[in-house]
Amino acid sequence: MKNIIQNLFIFIFKTISVVFCLIPRKVALLLGKQIGIIIYLLSIRKNVAKKNISIAFEHLSQNQQKTILLNCYKHFGMVLADFLRQQKINKENLDKYFVINKKYQTILNESNGGCMMSAHIGNWEYTLPFMGFNNFSVKTVIKEQSNSAINKFYVKTRTFPNIDLVWKKNSLKKLYEAISNNKFIGLASDQNAGVKGIKIDFFGKKSSFPKGAGIFYSRTNCDILVVFCIMGSDYKYHIYVEKIEMNNADKNEEEIIKEINSLYANILINKIKQYPHQYFWFHKKWSKKIYN
Repeated sequence: MKNIIQNLFIFIFKTISVVFCLIPRKVALLLGKQIGIIIYLLSIRKNVAKKNISIAFEHLSQNQQKTILLNCYKHFGMVLADFLRQQKINKENLDKYFVINKKYQTILNESNGGCMMSAHIGNWEYTLPFMGFNNFSVKTVIKEQSNSAINKFYVKTRTFPNIDLVWKKNSLKKLYEAISNNKFIGLASDQNAGVKGIKIDFFGKKSSFPKGAGIFYSRTNCDILVVFCIMGSDYKYHIYVEKIEMNNADKNEEEIIKEINSLYANILINKIKQYPHQYFWFHKKWSKKIYN
């Protein structure tokens, strides 16, 4: 019965994807925004998001926080619409989707691969087609789903030139090989890492950040780039790139991990303050006790 439901779900998802690919992007984004409003009305993950926003923006009124919350659902409805039609992106139409200024383009061009730290802000999925179609090789880890049909759809939707998707199981060796070959590895570095992570200040409260980027830097001295894909008022995705610079002399690995994550967290906080509705407030960023 479970497989029947899963297969029905993936059939519906694929059908919607086909429809979204056939209609103009402006129409798809409008529909996506309406889907976001419906999800908001259904209160899916709303309590978690409300709590997160109240922590990050405690200085704002409840009405202002509520506006951020509603706009967050609308934004991720549009992100979902774009995800379902992202196979429409190609080398010839990149300028219809992406904007990058010379400063950020230069940082990418001058980098010899390394660790690309992203986050669940804007549209993190669109980082892959941007990098791939601009001839930057990226190896990124994905988690295998229990349903093979979902797996195939997931992989197909995220497959682009120069992008190598690696299953999480046994991925470590491949990531180190990518760095040694001057390629990028993509890491979503803002999820709650629990007991395996390192505690970093995030909007005034300690939050567990993954150690991955710091470990790779400590052991390979690779470049560390923070890359975000932010939706602008023109509905194009504006690429933001910042290189993390630090002096790791006389520091042990744990100290390096903490400093890299602290620098990354500060960059992310500043970007969230600029675009509060574009952050994915729906996961439990702080201690689970806060959400009880």
